Amino acid sequence: MGVNVSIPNYKKRIKSLFPKDFKLENSTIWSFKQRGSWATHNGNYRGNWSPYIPRNLILRYSKENDLVLDYFCGAGTTGVECKLLNRNFIGVDINPSAIQLAEENANFPTENLFKDFKTGIEFKVGDARDLSFLDNESIDLICAHPPYTNIIQYTHDNINDLSHLNIREFLIEIHKVALESHRVLKEGKHCTILIGDMRKNKHVIPLGFRTIKEFTKAGFTIKELIIKRQHNCKTTGFWYNNSIKYNFLLLAHEYLVTFQKAEKSMVITNHIPNDNKYKDIQLSKSEYNRQISIESSSVWIFNENNWLNNTIANLTERYSKKNFNLFDIDKKHDVNYDLIIKMSPNLLNECLKFAKFRLLNDGILAVICEDIRLKDGTVYPSAIGINSLVDELKEFKIKEIVIISIENSGQKKYRNELEINHKYILIYRKVP
Repeated sequence: MGVNVSIPNYKKRIKSLFPKDFKLENSTIWSFKQRGSWATHNGNYRGNWSPYIPRNLILRYSKENDLVLDYFCGAGTTGVECKLLNRNFIGVDINPSAIQLAEENANFPTENLFKDFKTGIEFKVGDARDLSFLDNESIDLICAHPPYTNIIQYTHDNINDLSHLNIREFLIEIHKVALESHRVLKEGKHCTILIGDMRKNKHVIPLGFRTIKEFTKAGFTIKELIIKRQHNCKTTGFWYNNSIKYNFLLLAHEYLVTFQKAEKSMVITNHIPNDNKYKDIQLSKSEYNRQISIESSSVWIFNENNWLNNTIANLTERYSKKNFNLFDIDKKHDVNYDLIIKMSPNLLNECLKFAKFRLLNDGILAVICEDIRLKDGTVYPSAIGINSLVDELKEFKIKEIVIISIENSGQKKYRNELEINHKYILIYRKVP
């Protein structure tokens, strides 16, 4: 079998065809503590996604008898869900062993599930960059989980396998995937991908942001930008202590991005949105100086009422030993600091100029921001635009991307859109 199949000859006994007490997700934080084990789903294929993800996407963005495509199908998780939900499905993977396993997983009886079951489930060995066997605008929904460059290698020696590429090569090739996705997808329909970041030399590599930009360059707009929490991240004991000792955060999130094929594509620019929501904050530094348990992962879960206090407390405890500056509040700007916190993108250019002169070498600049729901229902990814701006400056290098998950954030009900209940902290190191 392929190099990422942990138990190749495993044959699961089916206990149930459906998840118990399933409900559609209604916010932008998705968290599945249990991977999901109904039907033939199991975790033996390394890197495959939880079946809760395609189930949510299929139910939200397609209808029965629609045609769904997954061009990184792996062990066939999306195909199994399409069979259970009465959708047609085409699964493509570069790894022949994965296709063999996917066909086995999708081969189970579904008698009496539907009155009119005429859907077809098809798997084939192929390349996501070349979908020439598909007509233009023939697909109703794309669900895909690309490899994160070479973190997990899905074949031993296949030169066409994207999991063997470095970051620069990966982005070039993933753009080709995005172009093919846009070509085969019907107008107005959706393409969702799950992608994560990487870490090198105690600095995060924003692979997620860069991949999202490649898809918007190919002509897509962003319908939803979801944060998928990871629960296999160890945040206690050895790893917690090392996180504090060596000053890094354990990666505990991925980006689940739903793109839409619309008449006009979205252009992610370096423009900083005007956001004055924190302009009336008059709190003093003393209100943030309290004992807390320092967060050790890239997802910080706070209540709606205390998220800002807890965020600033964590930043100051982890990154400041001398003087820190709350740029939106502090009036004294004539000393040097080891930490500067910007609580919104408003006046960010002024803050960047200030940080160039007043932030100590190896000091930290932390920028808090959030995605913006536009009037047409699409999402503008402010964090990606901000990072594109700062990335052009030689003085700063991104160190961490933190997700703030806001609990009890109103629990609003949206029919066609998800409630945005997360924020970002972009954490940059001043380069000596």
